[in-house]
Amino acid sequence: MSSSLSGPPDHHGQRQGGELLNILGLTFGIAVAVGAMIGVGILRAPSVIAREVPDARLILVLWVVALVHAVLEANVIAELGTAMPRAGGPYVYAHRAFGDVGGLAVGWTMWMQRVASTAALSIAFADFAALLWPALRPETAVLAVAMQIVMFGMNIAGLREGRAIQEATSLLKTIALLGFCVAACLVAAPRHIALADASRLVPLANWAAIVAAYQLIVGAYAGWYEPAFFTEETSHPARNLPRAMGLGLLLTAVLYIAINAALLHSLGMAEIAQNPLPFATVLARQAGSFAAAGVAAFAMLSAASCTNAGVMSAPRVLLALSRDRLLPGLFQSVNKGGSPYVATAATAVAAIVVALTGSFNIAFGLIATLQSASFILVILALFVLRRREPKLARPFRAIGYPWAPLLVLGIDAVLFALFLNANWTGGVFAAILWVLCIPFALMARQARRIWAEHKGA
Repeated sequence: MSSSLSGPPDHHGQRQGGELLNILGLTFGIAVAVGAMIGVGILRAPSVIAREVPDARLILVLWVVALVHAVLEANVIAELGTAMPRAGGPYVYAHRAFGDVGGLAVGWTMWMQRVASTAALSIAFADFAALLWPALRPETAVLAVAMQIVMFGMNIAGLREGRAIQEATSLLKTIALLGFCVAACLVAAPRHIALADASRLVPLANWAAIVAAYQLIVGAYAGWYEPAFFTEETSHPARNLPRAMGLGLLLTAVLYIAINAALLHSLGMAEIAQNPLPFATVLARQAGSFAAAGVAAFAMLSAASCTNAGVMSAPRVLLALSRDRLLPGLFQSVNKGGSPYVATAATAVAAIVVALTGSFNIAFGLIATLQSASFILVILALFVLRRREPKLARPFRAIGYPWAPLLVLGIDAVLFALFLNANWTGGVFAAILWVLCIPFALMARQARRIWAEHKGA
């Protein structure tokens, strides 16, 4: 296996920057997928979902349906990612299919989502750390920034350091969740499980509540496509990308369903709905006063793992934008450790500023809508490129084409419409942000033309 893979040439056949190392394997792919999916939200999600949908059977069905939904999307990403194994993931596919405007819309959305997520996760890390060490409560902002500096610093050092953090934290997080499930089922006394709360059957007729619960579950699976950002640095991407996404999704789904089963076994539907942190309630019955510490420690570990996944993937989007001359060439700079260090530093500055201003709540409201629309563009890219570039090498071809991709395109379009119905103001602002990509793309195109003329002269 080659020790490194040079970055692909730019539009004018010249390489810029250093080299991305081709040292990632299947283990990292699974780790970054699991690490990006399983976050702090799983601590609260079961309670919120139980309040929206008070039927155990329907809740489990929704978790399985969301898994199938994600697998259908992964089927599309697997073809695109193996056909275009370049750093930057979905941005690369959208740019190839729709040019600068479509690429910018997807690229900026992916990057901003990771900036906002990193900021929010660092605050969550600091808040839970203060539960373990109350003396830190007045310094949570400082602790959040310090956590980001450590994460970004380790990743600027090199790809090996980022890989080590991701694999270790994802493994520990998986073991912790499996341990909780086993303990909850073997140690905790089983509760009588009412599959549906008869006193609350009316909300089941409320599709808005079911959609809200499903959106939360889809959000819990978000991040399964994280391995696609690293295909240029992955050995045998044609084999490892589909496996990493598939195995990552399967492992995460097993954990999620096991967690719900364990909570139902220990608490029952009514008590899950009443407890904002049902994990803590179960642990309190097993470990007494150590329950809060256990939840806090797990939350910190999950936040660190999710943060590292975003810290690694976001700079690769900026690097890809720079390769297409949508950002200055400086963002292609890669150090000897295989880190796009300028792009990483720029992402760090943005994430720290967002964390200090607390504006990530606004960002999430916009980005959720933008990201939903982005995935529709990415799926459409599959059809555009199949038609426009039929001879493009496709080591993995989407299973069930065109019907399976059409099915998931329809599902995502319906969910996007439902999302807009629930938050039309977010949709308006999202549309404005996307429209702003047009003049930016035109300016970048003009700059490329001037550069080409100067080069020719």
